[in-house]
Parts: sequence; C-alpha cells; structure tokens
Amino acid sequence: MTLAVHPPATGGTLSVQHIVKKFGDFTALDGVSLEIRAGEFFTLLGPSGCGKTTLLRIIAGLEVPSQGQIMLLGQDLAGLPANRRPVNTVFQSYALFPHLSVWENIAFGLKSRRMDKTEVERRVRYGLEILQLEKFAQRFPHQLSGGQRQRVALARALVNEPQVLLLDEPMSALDAKLRAEVQIQLRRLQQQLGMTFILVTHDQDEAMAVSDRLALMRMGHVEQTGTPDEVYERPRTRFAAEFLGAANLFQGSRLSGGVETGFGRFALGKTPGWDEGYVAIRPERVRLPQVEPRQNGLRVRVREAVYRGSYQEAWLEPSSGAAAQPGDQRGSRDLRIRTAPHPTLQVGQEIWAELPVEALVVLDE
Repeated sequence: MTLAVHPPATGGTLSVQHIVKKFGDFTALDGVSLEIRAGEFFTLLGPSGCGKTTLLRIIAGLEVPSQGQIMLLGQDLAGLPANRRPVNTVFQSYALFPHLSVWENIAFGLKSRRMDKTEVERRVRYGLEILQLEKFAQRFPHQLSGGQRQRVALARALVNEPQVLLLDEPMSALDAKLRAEVQIQLRRLQQQLGMTFILVTHDQDEAMAVSDRLALMRMGHVEQTGTPDEVYERPRTRFAAEFLGAANLFQGSRLSGGVETGFGRFALGKTPGWDEGYVAIRPERVRLPQVEPRQNGLRVRVREAVYRGSYQEAWLEPSSGAAAQPGDQRGSRDLRIRTAPHPTLQVGQEIWAELPVEALVVLDE
C-alpha cells in the first residue's frame, strides 16, 4: 500500500510538568509529570477515574489545569485555545457532523485549511481505505453503526496530520475482531507517519499491542512508566502487577538471600529493601519440571484447570503436607499458571512447580 499522506514536520518532546487539576474539593490529577517523545506511540493506561482522560483533555485544551504546564516545541500550550494547538483529538463520542457524508466529514478539516482539491481527495481516499470505510463514503452518520462512526472520526483526525494525535478510547465501540485489526493498522500508520500518538485506554491488551511506552495511572498519579515489556516484566507495585496482566502475589518476610511466604520459602535474585513486603511472578513464568527442582520448588495439586486453545490455565494449591498453616495470611492460597496444553493438566494431579529466581519480582511495597 502506498502511503497517501505525508509525515508532519518533526515535532519535539511533549512535556507534561507538574499538572494538578481540581474539580472543587476533588483532585483529579495530583502533580503529574511525563515526557512524551516526538514520534512516540504513548499510552495513558488505567482504570476509570484514574485521571487519564482529564490529562488528555488538558493537552487538547478542553480543560485548564489548576497548576502546571504542557510544553511542546518550546511553547506552553496553556496559552493557546484548543483550535490553535497542533493537536487533533478522536473522541469516544464520535463528534461527527450529522448533515455531512462520511467523505465530507473526513474532508472537513482539510477543506477548512484551503488545501488543494487533489490532495484532499488523496488523503480522504487513504483514510477511507485504512479504516475500511470505502463502501460507506456517501452515507451519513445516522446510517452507520457506532463502530463505523468511530472509524470515521479516526480517519478525519489522521488525515489532518497533527503534530500530536490524541485518542480517547477510539476503538471502544469496535467488535473484537475489527478492534484487533484496527490496532495493528493504527500502529503501522503511526510508524509510517512518525507522528506522536497519545492513547487513553483501560484495555491492557490494547496498550501492550500498540505502545512504544505507557504510563500506568492510578488515583491521579502515575504509578509506573516504561515500555510495555518493562512494566509487565518488572512491575514496581502490587497495583502495577495486577492491572497489567495476571500475577501471583506473595506477602512475606525478608530472609538472607530470599523471603519467607505463606506458600513457602523462595530464593531471590534481589535483596528486598523491606522487612515485610511482596514478591510477584507472572503465571506463564512458573515452570512445571518433571523432577523436584534444586531451588524454589513446590509440590502442588491441580485444583482447577481451564483449556484455552493455545495454552492451559490452572490454579495449583499446596499438596498434602505442604500447605500453609491455617490462618496464615502472608501468601496466595493458589498458584496461577499458564502453560502449553499438551499434555493437559488434570484436576487432582500432583506435580512439581518451580518459581525461577529470575522471574520473581521484588515489589517496592
């Protein structure tokens, strides 16, 4: 496919500096700072109410921060109205013109800039193609499904080539199959254009699929930033471990070279900075050796097993004689694993489980 739109001029880092946003007595953002690099696909990830959409609206100029600055190309965007900022926003609510066709909606911003007719047509055709809207070009918004309207809004923003494209859960109305396809297309387009994309989502799989880096947000704060693999493989807190994927969490007491938990004693590759705290391991990092491992081995029984096609998920409990003491609240009562489905695990089966030292993560709490 030939790219029909041209990369924008090289932008600079978008710097979010100590942003505070209050709504009456409620603090939606409490001193948020981020550096979003030029040409980066950056995602604001977190549960509802964490402040991610508020931050996006401040960048767009739709909300005014109580404190702090948004810097881009050496300019504080706080001094610019929304329509003069070098950004475009794709809203969750579509915001299409009901009296204009799909073609006219996508072309609207280009025509407003008095762009050459040939260039307008070329960009609109590409927007229709990349988001699979060609056969809907002459329809009006009321004749489209919610997912189709959302794709029109995305195409309209993309063809305007902003320095920064803001995406407020733009794929939330799409069905699962099309959503996965659009994620790939969106990521590919961002890389082709070299444009800065900032996505807001609560969907961890979406964030992992498209992002160069992400900021995990919680209660108006940034919990952790990094590449998807950094945040996934090395979460710093219990919230990060549990929100971005599944995790086994074990509360324990520091020992020389390891930790004592309600599930057993584990050797660690890193000495904890606490006397009482948590360690974590991802379900897919737990090994199932045929014989007792030399280190961090547990004799366990399969309590529950679910076949999921490409992998099997199971919950393991300590076998007879290895269970934690009644009332011991220092660790998980089950060990969740994900493993290849052949051979399949059977409920009641006793097996060895190994928690590799390199896969156990010491959390900062």
